[in-house]
Amino acid sequence: MTTDSVDPSPSFARRYRVPITLGVLVLVASIVGLRLTLNYLAEQPIVEPWKSYIERLANASPDARSELQRYLAASGRNSVASQDFQRLCETMVRKAEAQGVQVEQILRDDLPVCKRVAYRLQK
Repeated sequence: MTTDSVDPSPSFARRYRVPITLGVLVLVASIVGLRLTLNYLAEQPIVEPWKSYIERLANASPDARSELQRYLAASGRNSVASQDFQRLCETMVRKAEAQGVQVEQILRDDLPVCKRVAYRLQK
């Protein structure tokens, strides 16, 4: 009597190791690509109309201008990075208001753009 030996079927992981490996590599590459893109965009300089907010505040208040100069010196840049706009604008508004500058008249309807962080922290 002869018995036919039957090989057990390979496990799921062994059978699909190449597609699983490729899937993991694509996922990792996508995450790295997204992160690099977000970092690149965050480092881009601000554009109009946000650039004019900073300029109007700097022209209205010496303390706000010194804050802008401090930022530019510390960052080694000649423009404000988009990731730093919100914090810098809010700080400049606070300094200008402390000096007695009527920020509402300078920024008019755009004041909430610079004060968004302060509003969020108060809630």
